Amino acid sequence: MTRDRGSVATEMVLLTPLMIIMLMFVVHAGRAGQGMNQLKHAADQGARSASLVAQARMGSVAQQAVILDLSTSGLSCVSPLVATNYERSSLSASVTVTVSCQTSNDGLSLLGANTVSMAASSTEVIDRYRAGG
Repeated sequence: MTRDRGSVATEMVLLTPLMIIMLMFVVHAGRAGQGMNQLKHAADQGARSASLVAQARMGSVAQQAVILDLSTSGLSCVSPLVATNYERSSLSASVTVTVSCQTSNDGLSLLGANTVSMAASSTEVIDRYRAGG
């Protein structure tokens, strides 16, 4: 007759730290994926807003739309940078908004993940009837 008393407790003591680290990695990957989706949505909103105004106001309108969308979505961008690029061809015109920021991964210091740099861009065709173009 062998004595197996306490073997389950010993296994749990050994496996619990590994399971916690794996769970933290899943949380980290989920935050990065969700943050990228929110950043892409903010770029979409900025490009759409910029496409509805005159060229002189595109940069400021895009920046306001991006900041508003990021603040309502809950993404903690440390310093969002918004770049607006206007392009005109013989047939149409478009505006591209690129948003980049660094997000904080608070609570995941055990993994060594402090900040993540993300960037997303979106292009919209300019609505010539609304933008005065």
